[in-house]
Amino acid sequence: MQTNAAPVSGVSAWRAVRAAAGSAARLLRRRVLLVLVVSIVTQGAYFWGVLPVLLTLFQTVLTAADVDGLSLSGLPALLSSPLALLVLLLIALLATTFALIEVTVFSVIAHLCLRGETPSARAIVRGVGRLLRRAASWQIVLFAGYALLVLPLSHLGVGATLTSHIAIPKFISGELTKTTAGAWAYALVIVGLLYLALRLAMTAAALAGEERTVWTAMRRSVALTHRTQLPIAVVFLAVGAAAAVAYTVAALIGTIPVAIAADPEVGAQVAGTMLALLDLVRFLATGAAAAFLAFFFVALYRGPASVRPAVRPVRDVTSRVLATIVPVLFGVLSVPPIAFATLASADTSSPLIIAHRGYTEGGVENTIPALRAAAEAGADVVEMDIQETADQGFVVIHDVGLQRLAGDPRSVFELDETEASGITVRQGEFASRIPTLAEYLRTADELGVQVLVEVKPHGHEAPGFADRVVQAMNDLDPAHHHMIQSLDAGIVDEIIAADPARTVALVTGFQIGDAPRTDADAVAIEDWSYSDEMLVRLHDDDKQLFVWTVDDVGLLTDYLGRGVDGVITDRVREAVTARELDQTVRNPVSRYLVAASRTIQPW
Repeated sequence: MQTNAAPVSGVSAWRAVRAAAGSAARLLRRRVLLVLVVSIVTQGAYFWGVLPVLLTLFQTVLTAADVDGLSLSGLPALLSSPLALLVLLLIALLATTFALIEVTVFSVIAHLCLRGETPSARAIVRGVGRLLRRAASWQIVLFAGYALLVLPLSHLGVGATLTSHIAIPKFISGELTKTTAGAWAYALVIVGLLYLALRLAMTAAALAGEERTVWTAMRRSVALTHRTQLPIAVVFLAVGAAAAVAYTVAALIGTIPVAIAADPEVGAQVAGTMLALLDLVRFLATGAAAAFLAFFFVALYRGPASVRPAVRPVRDVTSRVLATIVPVLFGVLSVPPIAFATLASADTSSPLIIAHRGYTEGGVENTIPALRAAAEAGADVVEMDIQETADQGFVVIHDVGLQRLAGDPRSVFELDETEASGITVRQGEFASRIPTLAEYLRTADELGVQVLVEVKPHGHEAPGFADRVVQAMNDLDPAHHHMIQSLDAGIVDEIIAADPARTVALVTGFQIGDAPRTDADAVAIEDWSYSDEMLVRLHDDDKQLFVWTVDDVGLLTDYLGRGVDGVITDRVREAVTARELDQTVRNPVSRYLVAASRTIQPW
């Protein structure tokens, strides 16, 4: 039996990958029930065991540090609390351990099958336990980096359930890609993550096999993928495409019973049931994809001797009982009431479409042409940024430095209002002048557009900065039509104290946990940190929730049905069109298809 296949090259790489893929397909076909049971058990362990424990521990961290969430503003308090640091370490250890089990369990099963052993429940548990003992050293940090960062950030393969929402925040990627240098840097990071994920793709297979440590498993993976990156990438793409096709076909089939229902109310109920069944399809497709990839990499790791896996029936009584009970229990609990809430939520009032820095399809960000373009595109509100000049005036611009848009090495705080507002800024094919706050609000009033003024302190303001902002806004907008927001919680508090009648929002770029504690009327949360629980709690406190910056069309459509109060976006016209479609689509089939399309994620 060959367990240490030598690295391959050239044509032999494609042959080895084809052979391993064929072996994995046969093994998946013969062990489909086992794959289903293991997928249910691991998912159940996460939702009913690991997740509640992690949430309880995380709440302990927040209580110990006396903060409302893990955010940039609360980070100093967390780092200064020994108890919080200890519990955070425990959370990281538990999360890594579960990720290790979930990512490698199918590799353990594949090794058992390809060695000709029976994959009983007892054998699988023993195999996982042996694997955990191998990883029980400082080297588990290496696996944590792979399973909790490289795998989810690269989107290459199927990772652990708890990492499903890990991604590069869009407010970071969006800002980087606005400059050529930043776009190149972002592209290099993505390419680097993809390359690293490809080279480490066999780590789980190696660790569940003959390798004794995480480091040797990673080294073995790098060696075995020396010339197979391209064919392995093709396998990843094929698996993702197959899962997406299965989900799409299931979604289309689901339209049949919805269409048959004559009564619209009955049709809505049937649509809810079909959406719940689509969740099952997603679950099954993801489990099958994870199993196939694990089987594939184990077959590739073991070499040609594993091309035709031996399959023995599972005769263990415990395993047979589990194989019967687990799918039945899952079937009973698999139609969540969330599906009906998804359709019902479409009847709530639609959120405001908030143009991020105006609409850059018609002008440079934060300029009058971009403001006019946003109004013409149908935006309800236009978000913009103001900074204070050297003479305590206010101009509309996002960056402190003028290099990105004007090619000017100076900063806003070095110029007076007249100098700053005379500078030409360029973006794409557009060129315009930096407007003053007075010019901007006056134009917005002429257009009948509400403005969300983001106050951006640069650190060079004179004392009384918040009071000057309030005075300027009251002079220009005595009716309090426009809103104010800021990332600086202190400035938000000062503005609220100075002008309680003005609608004020606290902007949060990174917040894991509860909604931030604030006296503001609204919270603007970055899309990466959004949660339904946060929305519910803010609404319970009569506060609004805005989400920024949402540029993905699928996410735009999704948020239209979630009940958020505003969506801040660069894609104003698409957002307006999506909202109009959401408001006009009333028959159950169309609503079902729209709701189904919202749940499609990158595979």
